[in-house]
Amino acid sequence: MNVLIAFAHPSELEEFFKHIGYDRVGDEYKYKHIHLDFVQTGYTIYETAFAMGQSLGRKNYHLILYAGLANSLNDKMKTGDVLNVINDIPFAIGRKDENGFEHAYTLGWLNKEEKPHVRGGYINMTNAYFNVFMPFMKTAALTASTLEGDESLLKLKMERFPIHIESSNGIAFHFACLKVGSPFYQLRAVSQNLCDKSSDKSLAIKELNSSLNQIIDLL
Repeated sequence: MNVLIAFAHPSELEEFFKHIGYDRVGDEYKYKHIHLDFVQTGYTIYETAFAMGQSLGRKNYHLILYAGLANSLNDKMKTGDVLNVINDIPFAIGRKDENGFEHAYTLGWLNKEEKPHVRGGYINMTNAYFNVFMPFMKTAALTASTLEGDESLLKLKMERFPIHIESSNGIAFHFACLKVGSPFYQLRAVSQNLCDKSSDKSLAIKELNSSLNQIIDLL
């Protein structure tokens, strides 16, 4: 079984690496019956697109998994919650002016009905290994180049889009996986809630790693 695990920075998966005995020498590792490949994507869309393109061009995978952190835009999503992103919306592409924000779909830069776009987003239709990922709540996410600090932009995101969390690179991962047609999952642990301003990165990393340990032992 070939599995690719993508992550922004190795510091976020240290406990998972210890769990499987991976010493981070080389990008390939075998754990039980699973042939694991690893790719560090960085935090931006551009780095992620390049890294995923290189990895997916070398081998076919039975499963592709992204494990990372996210901000919550919903007061019901608490720090430490680990979520399964099934729809990622490209907020990073558009035009902001004095009248608000125009999305790439309304501007005509992207066609929301042209594959891999589905109804204005990159939707993951994967049902492979459903029993393994069933415990994780499904959610919609938004990929933005500005993640915090601008209250007017934050309000706009929350009002305009039916999403719960946001990241800085999720659509690049979804786009690459949808293009090659391999089963994939994007897992995000909430490290900061922008509604109540709570933040706990350590807890998010702990819960993310615990979830990965559980997943790898069930595959």
